[in-house]
Amino acid sequence: MTALSDLLTAAIARKGISGRAVSRAARDLGYSLNHDTAARYLRGDHGQPDEETLVAFSRVLEVPLRALRVAADLPAESIEPYQPPTEAARLNRRQRRAVDEIIRAMLDPAGSRAGSEPDEEASQLPRAARRGPDESPG
Repeated sequence: MTALSDLLTAAIARKGISGRAVSRAARDLGYSLNHDTAARYLRGDHGQPDEETLVAFSRVLEVPLRALRVAADLPAESIEPYQPPTEAARLNRRQRRAVDEIIRAMLDPAGSRAGSEPDEEASQLPRAARRGPDESPG
């Protein structure tokens, strides 16, 4: 079990409902929390939760989102979704995808993409363009 699953299990017991009922209530509120996903969280057989899953559990089980984040070992502060500065409107589609990927990389605790193959666009750049600023030609 994980701290998150312990907290969720206690909340379900307190409310006297089943995992399936949690899933159904979440869907009724507009969240996409299916029964299998809810069951994995209750068993402690889950990875790092996404924000929507935590919000769904918070709303259905009436557990503060902050408590769920702490139990999931995530930052506890509750802030609004990131809004880029107005100058970001000048970015083209490729630049926006790059910024989005940087944000995803910063949030990926396992660095799952660190050893992945370079993407198609990067592999088409000349070798000099792919080197970092401190790398010399060789």
